[in-house]
Amino acid sequence: MADVVFAYDVEDVYNPQSDDALLQLCRIHSEEGVPASMFVAAEKARAMRERGRMDVLEALAEHEISYHGNYWGDFPDPATAYGATMEFDDAVEMALYIEARGVQDVAEITGSVPVAWCCHQAQQSLPMQYAMKLAGVRCWAGGPRGWLMNWLSWPRSNCTVSNQGSWNMEYDPMRPDEVKPTADPQADVAQAMADLDGRLGSTDFVSLTGHPVCWVTREWSGLWEYATLFRYGSAGPYPRPRISAPGRLRSAEDTAAAYEYTRQLLRAAKSRSDVNLTTYAELCGRFEEPGQAWVTWWQLVALARKVTGKLDAVVDYGTSFSPADIAGMLNFAVQYMYHHNRWPEQVPVQRVLGPTEEPMACPNGVTVDRRSIIAGCMAAYSIMMDDRRLPGKLRASRTDVGPSELLHAAAGLVLGWEETGELPAEVKVPPVPSLPGVVETPIITDRRFGSTNMPPDWEHEALWELLRWQSWSYRPMVARQKRRNG
Repeated sequence: MADVVFAYDVEDVYNPQSDDALLQLCRIHSEEGVPASMFVAAEKARAMRERGRMDVLEALAEHEISYHGNYWGDFPDPATAYGATMEFDDAVEMALYIEARGVQDVAEITGSVPVAWCCHQAQQSLPMQYAMKLAGVRCWAGGPRGWLMNWLSWPRSNCTVSNQGSWNMEYDPMRPDEVKPTADPQADVAQAMADLDGRLGSTDFVSLTGHPVCWVTREWSGLWEYATLFRYGSAGPYPRPRISAPGRLRSAEDTAAAYEYTRQLLRAAKSRSDVNLTTYAELCGRFEEPGQAWVTWWQLVALARKVTGKLDAVVDYGTSFSPADIAGMLNFAVQYMYHHNRWPEQVPVQRVLGPTEEPMACPNGVTVDRRSIIAGCMAAYSIMMDDRRLPGKLRASRTDVGPSELLHAAAGLVLGWEETGELPAEVKVPPVPSLPGVVETPIITDRRFGSTNMPPDWEHEALWELLRWQSWSYRPMVARQKRRNG
């Protein structure tokens, strides 16, 4: 059975009628008993508060609250820009400065801390995603399915079905009074169900997504002026005036038909036995894990064998482990052995980031002596404790290594002890890939960083590099029931 989330991007601040649309959609979902996840931009929440729309906020409170960014039409430097140009930690600080206050505004105005986050206008980068985790948002709705940077995520752009029906009729300046034909609810439901079937052929998670403003307008609001605001790729220092004009409205008959379509769509979705209508909070409850996990020494030995046989995530022992997790556990074990003259019986699972700098590669392989392996593991462990990540390159006493070479060298020390009862004097590491195998799969390659709010010919390679490096921290999600049976 596929999980299906009805999601709405609650973002339009220019059309007061969009408040009415949100109110009606909240009521229809409540009346039909179908949960909805409302991705609220803080700018929109503040606008509704300024307009005194207590009725909308009360209706909104009956549904799941998620986060759609602090600003929509007016915001400072896009995350896509500063995430590509700043150092990782500086970009995280910038994201927290902009977005953490937005998370708090949404929580205060709606009465609920946002459960999930999805970017607006593709304004995303790895530093912003990490900042959203630090700000306390439970999951990412728009990433790879699984864990990345020890943060639960579900995809969006490649598993979305529009729930907006036949709303669109772009304004023609030569025919300003042209009226959009009234929607046909039954035809729109049939199309949405056909689109859903198409998605279910390739995925077991679908986001039925729409924008409340589209129930009352027949075009994207303000796109004519929006490009002017971002003509240099950034809106500039704020505050500044909103320049986007309201969108052209649908007729009263067309809007009424759109609401009827929504009601029929919810009833059609409820009638299907192959979908589970759910929320991100329920999904988090199904896949979240205890705050601290441990493995035994023998389990670490088995994990070391698996990850050196194939550099990738491992699913075992009722959970999953990223290559960064396993490297971190090996670093812990080696430094523990040095300080206590014995191997640990239990090893904490420390969910760390992958490198935030280009991983060093040793194309000819390396031979690392015992002292350098121990010194390298101790240095890497201290970096883990300070920065919660693996280093991209490391001076391991006498040898320069990347994370892959260090992982294989530490595993060689552990496995050598298990085979002979002696610490090997040196470990020979053959040429090994610097990135896990998942980096070449749709889990990573299906992501996107495009945005209308960037300069012409904007280069996204820096953002892709950060994502590829974080393939070290990727691991599949494992449901709670499976963990109990593991």
